[in-house]
This record gives sequence, structure tokens and C-alpha cells, in this order.
Amino acid sequence: MISFLTYEVYLNNILILTSFILLIFITFAVIYISYISWKDKKRLKK
Repeated sequence: MISFLTYEVYLNNILILTSFILLIFITFAVIYISYISWKDKKRLKK
């Protein structure tokens, strides 16, 4: 029973860490895509 609980806590920590990494990755992806779009709009106006 105790080993199952520690396994559950370990799994929980991995899930939390993975979700934070995915959140950071998605944030950077959105920033990058909007930056590229902004540069493209600037280029098309010239």
C-alpha cells in the first residue's frame, strides 16, 4: 500500500512537470508564430 502511494506521488510529480513543460513550449510557439506573422505583415506593407 505504501509503495503504491509513493508511486502515485511520483506519477503526479511527473504529470505536473510535463504539463508545465508543455505550457512553456506552447507559449513560446505562440509567441514565435505571432512574431513571424507580424514580420510578414510588415514585409507586405512595404
